[in-house]
Amino acid sequence: MVNIRTILAFAMGPVASAAIGLMTVPAIAWIFSPNDVGRLNMVQVSVSFGVLLFNLGLDRAYVREYHESSDRGALLKACFAPGLALMLTVVLISIPFDERIAEWLFGVGHVAYYWVLVACVVVSFVSRFLSLILRMQDRGIAFSLSQILPKIILLVVMGVFFLPIFKRSFGELEVAYLLSLLSVLFIYSWNTWRDWSPALKATVSRQQVNHLLGYGVPLIFAGVAYWGLDATSSLALRSLSTLPELAIYSVSMSFAGVGVVFQTIFTVLWAPMVYKWVANGVDMRRVDDIAHQALAVVCAIWVLSGSLSWLTEWVLPAHYAPVKYLMLCCIGQPLLYTLSEITCVGIGITRRSMLSLWSTVAALLVNVAGSILLVPSYGAAGATAANAVAFLAFFVARTEASAHVWRPFPRARLYVFVTAAVGLSIATLAFGPGYPLQVLLVWVALLPVVAWCFRAEWLGMYRSLRAAIRSEFFSVEPGSGPGTVS
Repeated sequence: MVNIRTILAFAMGPVASAAIGLMTVPAIAWIFSPNDVGRLNMVQVSVSFGVLLFNLGLDRAYVREYHESSDRGALLKACFAPGLALMLTVVLISIPFDERIAEWLFGVGHVAYYWVLVACVVVSFVSRFLSLILRMQDRGIAFSLSQILPKIILLVVMGVFFLPIFKRSFGELEVAYLLSLLSVLFIYSWNTWRDWSPALKATVSRQQVNHLLGYGVPLIFAGVAYWGLDATSSLALRSLSTLPELAIYSVSMSFAGVGVVFQTIFTVLWAPMVYKWVANGVDMRRVDDIAHQALAVVCAIWVLSGSLSWLTEWVLPAHYAPVKYLMLCCIGQPLLYTLSEITCVGIGITRRSMLSLWSTVAALLVNVAGSILLVPSYGAAGATAANAVAFLAFFVARTEASAHVWRPFPRARLYVFVTAAVGLSIATLAFGPGYPLQVLLVWVALLPVVAWCFRAEWLGMYRSLRAAIRSEFFSVEPGSGPGTVS
């Protein structure tokens, strides 16, 4: 079981990053035009696509095989090298089309924008694999510091942009984003050099690479499909609406950061822990209890966000007034993804990774259809509604697939609560502008309901936390006298 110090160490980064982000996002919204904020969203979408595509699913293979590998340097090299070769090949092929790509992504055919984007992708790709080393070694403090530093750098740069000597153009915003990514790479490289330097000299066999690709290749398609699911709203707004609407959507997603905090903390800890359980022969029925405890946290975060969403009015320009309604649909994305990571654990355990692909493709089709139908008429509001329904479908599909190939487990309660949350979020989007006070009161009234419905889960989490604290900080050393605290 992961100890409390490890959890706190890994939690420090996402929590601090989210707190700094609550200052950075409004600063960007005030300093730069909505068009430039929309373009930054396209940079972030492109970077996430590049990392997902070029790692060839081998980042997941590294996590899956880490505890069973005798030569982890060779494992790292075997997972990193194929994606790097593919990425460099694609970059070379893209050279004749750089201006066209920049025009399509940003609405401006400035080739410098494209090459800064390429630099962002390369840096993020390398950082992804280095971060896995820290994750698998439970080096939570180093991992967290690597998350906090880029947020601080970006916030400082935003403060510098207030000076009148800057034009406050998209080029400056994109370079600031690249600087934040470079700071991550520097810290990861420094903290993991003892682990990646042996990989440079390690010998890797074709058989080992083929074995890893056999696990990772289906995840390439699943990863790209998930990127499509995640990016459909942005791409639909870029193609069927306007950059200002894309900016509203982007800021709404940023204010759903509390859900991203939960997702980041949980996913960083979950995959290494659950595969360690499998390797050690632990009874996996404990996953059922964890799923319902996670459901309690998901519902609490959702309801708290609905109760406090009006605070965005105080920190954002008037153009972003709809954010307080859109963010409740946006927060469903990280929360439903996190919950699905627990309920779909059977897919990873049985190595039936193709099921992840089909589940994601089904949700992607829902998102594409919903976006085509809603975005032209409703802009950002239509995109967020389609996204929320798609991630609900994603959660259900992954959960049912896991129950089918692994073992049946209770899931009716899961479906009831997440469906109600998505439905209420869409209702807030539809009726909030006309009945803001009434909608707010509904969310506030749900706070005691969530506390009561999940009272057993809250008690179970409290007891587990108390036991973990006692074990970690007040354990008795073997051979010590009674009551001796180590």
